[in-house]
Amino acid sequence: MTSMRIPLRRACAAGNLFGAPNLSAGALFRLLLVAFLVAFSSVAVAQESGAQPEAGAATGAEAASQADAAPALPPQAFPEEQARIDAWRATLERVERGLQAERIDDVTLSDLRRQLGTIPMHAAGLKAKLQPRLQAVNQRVEQLKPADEQAARSQAEAIKLEHAQLQAEAAGLQAIVQQADFIALRAQQNIDIIGERRRALFTSSILQRSQSLADPSFWFDLAAATPETLANQSGVVGHWFGALIERTGRSAAGVLVVVMGFAAFLLSPGRRWLTRRTSRDPSVLHPSGLARATAAAAITLANLLIPAIAFFVLYQAMSILGVLPADLAAVLRPVFFGLTFASFFYGLSIAVLAPERPSWRLVDVTDAAAEKLIPVIVAMAVIIAGGLALDAFLKATHAPLSFAVAAQGLGAVALGILAMIALRFVAREDDDESQQGASSAWRLLIPVTWAVAALTVVAPLAGFVAFGRFAALQIVFTTAVLMSLVLLLRLADEAISYGFSVQTRIGGFMRQAIGFKPNTISQIGVILAGFARLVVIMIAIMALLAPWGIQSEDVVGTFASAFFGFEIGGFAFSPSAILGAIVVFIIVIVATRGFQRWLDGRLLPQTSLDAGLRTSIHTGVGYVGAAIAGLVAFSYAGLNLQNVAIVASALSVGIGFGLQSIVNNFVSGIILLAERPFKVGDRIEVGQNMGIVQRVSVRATQIQTFDNVTVIVPNADLISGQVVNWMHGDFSARLKIPVGVSYDSDPEQVRRVLLEIAMDNPRVLKIPEPFVSFTDFGADALQFTLFCHVGNINADAGAASDMRFEIARRFREEKIEMPFGQREIHLRDLASIEGLVRELFDGRAATSAPASSQPGQTRAKRRKSAAEAAGE
Repeated sequence: MTSMRIPLRRACAAGNLFGAPNLSAGALFRLLLVAFLVAFSSVAVAQESGAQPEAGAATGAEAASQADAAPALPPQAFPEEQARIDAWRATLERVERGLQAERIDDVTLSDLRRQLGTIPMHAAGLKAKLQPRLQAVNQRVEQLKPADEQAARSQAEAIKLEHAQLQAEAAGLQAIVQQADFIALRAQQNIDIIGERRRALFTSSILQRSQSLADPSFWFDLAAATPETLANQSGVVGHWFGALIERTGRSAAGVLVVVMGFAAFLLSPGRRWLTRRTSRDPSVLHPSGLARATAAAAITLANLLIPAIAFFVLYQAMSILGVLPADLAAVLRPVFFGLTFASFFYGLSIAVLAPERPSWRLVDVTDAAAEKLIPVIVAMAVIIAGGLALDAFLKATHAPLSFAVAAQGLGAVALGILAMIALRFVAREDDDESQQGASSAWRLLIPVTWAVAALTVVAPLAGFVAFGRFAALQIVFTTAVLMSLVLLLRLADEAISYGFSVQTRIGGFMRQAIGFKPNTISQIGVILAGFARLVVIMIAIMALLAPWGIQSEDVVGTFASAFFGFEIGGFAFSPSAILGAIVVFIIVIVATRGFQRWLDGRLLPQTSLDAGLRTSIHTGVGYVGAAIAGLVAFSYAGLNLQNVAIVASALSVGIGFGLQSIVNNFVSGIILLAERPFKVGDRIEVGQNMGIVQRVSVRATQIQTFDNVTVIVPNADLISGQVVNWMHGDFSARLKIPVGVSYDSDPEQVRRVLLEIAMDNPRVLKIPEPFVSFTDFGADALQFTLFCHVGNINADAGAASDMRFEIARRFREEKIEMPFGQREIHLRDLASIEGLVRELFDGRAATSAPASSQPGQTRAKRRKSAAEAAGE
């Protein structure tokens, strides 16, 4: 209390507290605040004595709870994972320092992007790897957490220690997961920055304006600089030839080695094999799809690999022998690349269009269009190869920029005009109505290509030579990618469809070793073909996006990061976990099917169980395996089964109303499988249907009638209705055959014959012994019934028909008559009937009498005729 009063005294000594004129408003506010604190402390000190025991009690409880609490351990360290994160962090810091520069060329940006590599994907993979372990540890921590203070006091020290260790492990895992998440986010942000800067550089480069080709001054300046430029270029070329002449011996040796290598290839069996694969017989009118696709692929690969290998070997030989000057090597590389691309483009066009071989063509174009397009494609390939070679030569000879502008602009205009000519050929041939349906998909590209071709021609004339050249190259590159897409899609479909047929080795192995059915093998082939098509289409899309500054690494990295997990509206989704759950579900289901086959083939046949109980066991194992597969898959995907149960209970009311009949049948099916009132193979009657039980499932029972008709009966009808089972507990049954004989027959003779017929039938049991019952004196016959038993009602039911045939034969031999039904008819009121008959006869006689006859005679004759009729 005294210590709290000292500031107030000092404040009063420093000046008048309430009336000092030299105090500012801020100082006055501070003094008032001090006074309020002093007053508040006085009240606290006044209550200190009464509150002291409670404070001491609280302190003791806190000390006791601290003593009972688990020991605090530092977070567990994960050195291997931490080392990986530290390496990723160092790489990120190095890349971020490089990105701080204001001007960075595309090569540097590409190098920075390469340094980042797959950090986002690996970081996301590390997070996905540790996340299940972290969830398991957190669940264990919650389980070991005491419910209340009393439980905490009575908890064993070992449990407290384990709880502390789990908390330390959870803290360490959480730290690693958070760092990996942050690293992935940080790396993806840097990748996005690099992509944006590369696209900005790309846009500025292609939209850079130069002199217009339509400007006459441009050509005047170019003509003025031509003599000097040619002189400089001749000097450079002379230098190259001089360097080659100085090293004649080594260059000759290199050329000799290359020539010998090509000669060996041309004379080798590989050349003959390639010739057979690239030849397409025009006389074959209907080649298979696989033959067409493989021949086209062989032609394309031959035109790509042969020049590529040749130029690569030649360049490497000259480089190793040291006959190439550095500036000449810089020219030869784009020259070789241009020639290789031209050869590939030409071979791809020949493979897809197949001129003069319409049966081998992969696209729906006419023969005339295919033949006209090939020269245009050759011209495009020559212009591209020549343009690359000319650009490299002008750069190596240090020619003025105007020469490069003129070469690139003229090349772009030429490619644009050739593209228009090709489009005109295609559009002219598509005017035929018979071809419009087949080529409708490709016709959609014609207007877009016309617009790009027009821009290719107009842009150099407007001064945008770089854009015109880029558009021209995109026309050729897009055409090559689309033709490659057609070829690869056709090859993937045909190859996979053929490979997964029963006649091939793969199909035969899957059928014999694994036990797949032919339809299953075909379905697997269709799924793989669809996946292959998706992969090919994705590669084509990435190839088309690459010239626009969008690299495949960015696309793959984005998909990879999303594959390991992404969030939408606060909900986390992990396609990798979902895919893994699907795989786990399939594995458990396959294992269940294998266990079922083992039960049916090995274990159950060795037991004394009947076929119905075996079927019940087979079905029950299948449903238990499916339930286990679902639970394991949900757990692997990271779903909390408690939350699933809550959602299921919330939906149970609505499902109960909407699926009441299905649930009723399901429960009835379980009751049928448990009680087994009938089993597979039993002969039952349900309403008007009688047949053999083929299958009992949890929803319905399948019955095959004797008319070979399959009847699906819901299980609820079988539980609530009446079912007659002829084979329940015992397969034997009693047959009864009713027989009627005339009253003149001897009953003893009838009984003797019936018993002989029953005893002679091999399917009738001797025990119980057959017997005959004299059942009744019928209206038309004496009624007898033959009773006999058969061992299996399902197999021996035809014995009744056999005995009826025998009864009919023996009764004829024994002269025992089986009478027809006899009836006597008594007519009442016969007098009225006689009167009606007389009137009928009188009417007929009146109509038949001649006109000259007298009425009295006619009436007398009618009476006489009626009397005679009545007397008869």
